[in-house]
Amino acid sequence: MLEAGIQTSQWFDWADPDGSCKRGHEAGIEAVDFGMPGVSPKEDPIKSFYDKPLEEIIEIFTPFKAAFEKYGMIISQCHAPFPLWVKERPEFNDYMIMVMEKICAVCEFIGCPAIVAHGITRSNKENEWNTNMEMYGRMIPAAKKHGVKICLENLFGTFHGHVVGGTCATAEEAVRYIDTLNEMAGCDCFGFCFDVGHANLVGANMRKYLNTLGHRLTVLHIHDNNGVEDVHMLPYSQTHNWGQFTYLDWEGFIAGLRDIHYQGALCFETFRVLQVTPKPVWPQMLATITAMGRYFRDRILAPEEEQA
Repeated sequence: MLEAGIQTSQWFDWADPDGSCKRGHEAGIEAVDFGMPGVSPKEDPIKSFYDKPLEEIIEIFTPFKAAFEKYGMIISQCHAPFPLWVKERPEFNDYMIMVMEKICAVCEFIGCPAIVAHGITRSNKENEWNTNMEMYGRMIPAAKKHGVKICLENLFGTFHGHVVGGTCATAEEAVRYIDTLNEMAGCDCFGFCFDVGHANLVGANMRKYLNTLGHRLTVLHIHDNNGVEDVHMLPYSQTHNWGQFTYLDWEGFIAGLRDIHYQGALCFETFRVLQVTPKPVWPQMLATITAMGRYFRDRILAPEEEQA
């Protein structure tokens, strides 16, 4: 419950899962957001890791599963490749449904309960809704078969240099998607990944967004920014007025999670922290990130009278 987690980007070595998990365990990592291999829409014909038979892919993931179990870390979520859909590329879109089917099977094998799958932001909301409903609807059979929850995420876009809301930028839109998809599926196989950094970019009210989501919130992407750029940095690192104020409402975020009794992992999407840090210092940076997760956990679980 409320495990301190981090995505596998940068620090996890696919060639050395045991050594990677050992280093992660030593840094205090309790949960991971596993980044699945990407797929390039520029390939023609399309080629990727997922062309392998499912049995071979499962074999590749077998030592990963063993290493995570050995060091007591859970795989709280994984991140699907993106984009999952490209306009006027039906062959690519069909291919990505196949990819999602294999990822669902892998998740069942490694014990990962949720897949974060980005929605598609389009030029108008009607096309956006229709595209996403068709795309996610095609994932329902695999999600149900393998017992995995597909999670939408709040996204943003840019227009003439300005940040604008993308798919599920508002909580009301997120709720509409999740509830409609679950009704289509006949079961609770869709949930939500709240990306706190993306929410900050579009000026969302953190506590209100989380309260509107309620039980639909499944996983988190935690990172900081200055409200202008999606820099994926450590919480409280982006400040103004000589550090007196943060750009992101971390108190509202903590309160919102407490309000809805969130029980999932506290997973950080702070890959750029490592990108800008010399590699010899990575162990200390990973330990700092997980320490932040334990701080959030303590704050969320603390009695109301201790929150002031």
